[in-house]
Amino acid sequence: MKKLLVCFLCGLLLVGCGQSNTDNTSELENSEETNQVQESVESEPEESEETTEVESEIAEYPLNLDISGCDTFTQIVDTVLEPGMGYTNETIGDTDALLVCTFAYDNMDGNMAAIDSAIYVYNDGVPECIGNVSSIGTAYPLAVKDGYLYVGIYHGTAKYTIEDNELIEVESSWIEYDDEGNEEFYYHEVAGEETKSESSDIVDSIQNEYDEATILNFDVIQ
Repeated sequence: MKKLLVCFLCGLLLVGCGQSNTDNTSELENSEETNQVQESVESEPEESEETTEVESEIAEYPLNLDISGCDTFTQIVDTVLEPGMGYTNETIGDTDALLVCTFAYDNMDGNMAAIDSAIYVYNDGVPECIGNVSSIGTAYPLAVKDGYLYVGIYHGTAKYTIEDNELIEVESSWIEYDDEGNEEFYYHEVAGEETKSESSDIVDSIQNEYDEATILNFDVIQ
């Protein structure tokens, strides 16, 4: 009888231990899952402050810089331009010009390219802004060839020069589409009217010039 009682008590102890281990294991697993959820929540990326800061550094187009008191292009670069802006010197037409962009980007060809620019020249020995140009996107960076500045426009290209300290659009050509999706070719030249052409030759001609032009490389203000 005593032996049976001892065996019965041992059985109860064994069952009790088994239940305790199972409960402890379940609690441990729940605790680990809770920790994993907490770590996942903590590791979720927050809105990048750095990205916000970079975006805020991009100046508004078109640039309207206060260059009063600046006697040279160098003074504009050293005292007026803000971090993120870019600049380059270029001869457009027969005129030395300073081009300032709101931002520049790596064009993956060794150039820090830009799609917009304020253009400064010397007028009576003092820097003056004579206009702004802008391409439609980063696939069409500003470029120069034979003294002309090329700008990508919607479905086309515009070509500029500087004469008598004035920024002049020499010519431009582009493609439009009618309601049925058919191409219509247009051309415009300085002091001339917009003309429609039955051929894409004029559009291709200016586009080919742009393709052969040198992409402008801007130094970026740090």
